[in-house]
Amino acid sequence: MRQLAALRLIYRALFLFPLYLSFAPLIVNADTFALRMDDRQEGTSQYYHELLTSALALNGHSLKVINKGDLPQKRLVIMFEKGDLDIIWLLKSKERNEKYININVDLTNGMMGQRVLFIPPYAINEYAHIKTIEDFRKSQKVGVFGANWFDEQVWKENNLPYRIIDGDWGSIYNRLLHIKPEMTDRLFHYFSRSVTEIVQEAKHHPQLAIEPHLLFKYDRDFHFYILKENEHLKPILEQALSKAKETGLIDKLIKKHFAEQLKSLNLENRVLLQLTTPQ
Repeated sequence: MRQLAALRLIYRALFLFPLYLSFAPLIVNADTFALRMDDRQEGTSQYYHELLTSALALNGHSLKVINKGDLPQKRLVIMFEKGDLDIIWLLKSKERNEKYININVDLTNGMMGQRVLFIPPYAINEYAHIKTIEDFRKSQKVGVFGANWFDEQVWKENNLPYRIIDGDWGSIYNRLLHIKPEMTDRLFHYFSRSVTEIVQEAKHHPQLAIEPHLLFKYDRDFHFYILKENEHLKPILEQALSKAKETGLIDKLIKKHFAEQLKSLNLENRVLLQLTTPQ
């Protein structure tokens, strides 16, 4: 009987251990663990992976990032909610703070709220006259976003017209490229992206133009989010990222990953259009 009981315990351990790995971060020991994260093809993931790894190292923790591949945002969120990803980075919002565990540290010093536009190349001069947000509103230019993006709330708050693409928002790039100037009823005119994203994305969509005159700004940033069942990680991650901000590590990594991109956008000479940020 004792042997049978022992065999049952071994069987249960062998059966449950893989399930544990599937639904929770791999804890190797108190100071070493692994997190499953996505790896976006535009290259922006590298900053967030290095930030998290380096920040944890400041506090004596060793992190192994397990890359789960390049995932469309809709699928990314589904995988996260199913427990197939341990941590994701999204724009902070009230809804997400209620649904997930918010690691309450800004990750890009607010640069995610600084937005520049992808446009068809023929349309560059259509924005040159704009000097104020009211000018932009009067232009009746229509933006486009993926479903459930925080940008939708911002544009609505500022009374700016927009369209939503449900499903794979990656189709926006191609659809924007094929909008012709003679299409007077164009469904949308531009695609707003952050200053940390647009240069990298332009390498994958070279036929689109980066609008050179305007810089939109709202007060919001990316935060890391984890699921409620992993709430025990919150103090570890928040302490590490707070220390990364205090010690200048975030500034250093932003410079490393984004300095050339920011320089190419000529931000200091653009017209700044401050947007009202919804609560």
